[in-house]
Amino acid sequence: MVAAIDTNVLVRFLTGDDLAQAAVAADRISLGFVLLPTVAVETEWVLRAGYSWSRERIEAAFRDVIDLPEAIGLPANMDWVLDRFAAGADFADMMHLSMAGDADAFVTFDQRIEKRAGDSPPVAVITLA
Repeated sequence: MVAAIDTNVLVRFLTGDDLAQAAVAADRISLGFVLLPTVAVETEWVLRAGYSWSRERIEAAFRDVIDLPEAIGLPANMDWVLDRFAAGADFADMMHLSMAGDADAFVTFDQRIEKRAGDSPPVAVITLA
């Protein structure tokens, strides 16, 4: 059975802060897992806000996770998200962009997104006249 994992499973796996839960999380992950985009966004927030992990440490942790052979389902364009995150972009914003699918543009008031997203996908910044 391949299962989607919750944020708390991924956080225990990455931090090892509860040894018993970390062992169970590692065993479950070894069976194969799906990483949902919402879980990725929440995990980044928990590691940054709750554990004070640096951007570099979070990026490295996610790269390790997506490189696991047991990672059966990953959010679309996860490498692109991590590349932009490493360059200073907000993780959640880049996840939103990566999930925009067939939309012609991602519309926002936040001018920083456009600067940090690069050329793809297109960002349309709304300005007040």
